[in-house]
Amino acid sequence: MKKTSLQLLLCLLLTCMLAFAGCSGESEKQKPSPDEALQMLKDGNQRFVSEKSEHPHLTKQRMIQAGMEDQADHAYATILTCSDSQVPVEAIFDAGVMDIFVIRVAGNVCDTDEVGSIEYGLAHVRTPVMVVLGHTQCGAVTAVTRAINGHDHAVEKNIPPLVDNIEPAVRQTIEKYPQAKGDQIIPLAIEENVWISIRDLFMQSAATRELVKAGKAKVVGAIYDVSDGKVYWLEDTTVDNILNEVEADPDRAMEAMAESILTPDLPAISHDAAPESQEVAPESDEKAPETQEVAPESHDAAPESQKVAPESDEKAPETQEVAPESHDATPESQGVAP
Repeated sequence: MKKTSLQLLLCLLLTCMLAFAGCSGESEKQKPSPDEALQMLKDGNQRFVSEKSEHPHLTKQRMIQAGMEDQADHAYATILTCSDSQVPVEAIFDAGVMDIFVIRVAGNVCDTDEVGSIEYGLAHVRTPVMVVLGHTQCGAVTAVTRAINGHDHAVEKNIPPLVDNIEPAVRQTIEKYPQAKGDQIIPLAIEENVWISIRDLFMQSAATRELVKAGKAKVVGAIYDVSDGKVYWLEDTTVDNILNEVEADPDRAMEAMAESILTPDLPAISHDAAPESQEVAPESDEKAPETQEVAPESHDAAPESQKVAPESDEKAPETQEVAPESHDATPESQGVAP
């Protein structure tokens, strides 16, 4: 009997160990390679264009999973794209929750905030591919192009600093394609803007350059056509050329890491100081009874003020006694009349 119980216990223990090993393996599952991740995006877009989307990872169970697990175990792509509503990122790649780390900004520009977000996506979410995704009919590129062509107009104060990264793309496009006139420049500038964003990324992010050179990540350019839903992938050789140019640029960022995530001028708050600040509260509570003891003294004074009232009542009869004297005098005055 004891032998049978021991065997059952060992079997149960072995089952638990295997289950735990399976869970551990799931949380540390291997990510796809950069080329495999890129192919997943291409396949997803093909399904979207052919109206055969599978709509993966959109169930309630996936939502629950997202609340319990690390996105770094699932996301396979980081995508920088425009804020325009014509570009529903997960939909056009037939992806779902925890599949794509998305960064959106007008004109898919790559400035400090976007570069930091990309570094987070590549280094911490561990996505093996990063895409700068422009799109046709981009409002930001269109506005800058028309302004350079002499159709400028007043805009809200914070828009010019947002789109100032686009202006070099438009001017370079005009130089490259002198035959293009007016709005013919716009689609050409949209592609050039993708290359400018990739260059800005490499210039500002030594961490991204290191990941790409080590083969751990791949940076890709693409254009989404809002009229047919298709993503057009740009040449990899251009990305390689941009990376080589940046590596030769003395103005490129050299430091891949920062010493702290905090602002240098603002020190961290010490947790040791918290108990000291909490000890002050009991001292203020002890003083409260002293304040309350004053109240009885004010109540003792109240009877004294009430004793004055009887004194004023006793004087009232004296005032009334004078009245008869005045009545006695009246007959005297009346007696004079005869």
